[in-house]
Amino acid sequence: MYNSIDRKLFNNEAMRSGTLLGLLWIASYAVALGDITNPIYTMLFSAMNIASPFYAGYLAAGFRKKHCNNSLRYIQAWYFLLIEYLCASLLTAMAMFIYLHFIDSAALSNFMNKILDTLRAEPQIYSAMSGDIEQMSTIYANMSTRDIVLNFATSNLMNGSILAPIIALFVKRNPNK
Repeated sequence: MYNSIDRKLFNNEAMRSGTLLGLLWIASYAVALGDITNPIYTMLFSAMNIASPFYAGYLAAGFRKKHCNNSLRYIQAWYFLLIEYLCASLLTAMAMFIYLHFIDSAALSNFMNKILDTLRAEPQIYSAMSGDIEQMSTIYANMSTRDIVLNFATSNLMNGSILAPIIALFVKRNPNK
């Protein structure tokens, strides 16, 4: 099983794992859009984002244990994680597009305004970051929904392509000899 993994099973399991990871990301964005100024929501959002790479590795290790007789080469683990992150990014992008385009088109600008209001309450932080945050808020206000979603999807793909080789180091297992 070490050298020959059924390609269809491999891809299906990577896409299934990517779907589960994407659902975690969607929940994370939903929490962020809920009320990022509330410390509990902020902690929950941060915890979900920090847990995301660990969850991706957990899903890949589960595939290794269940379908690969607990042995998976590094390149296979890396490829599995890349597919997983690609599917998660696509699912999250679709959910964000549907939400921002059809349900609440002002959600992102409201989110930026909440962050600005929170920073204005802290003069030391606001003076250091106000230009960057206001510039970013202006940029997002002038972007179309498609551009915003593509920006987030590209960011998720880049993060996944950086994290996948690192996580693959922990997921891989050599065959028992």
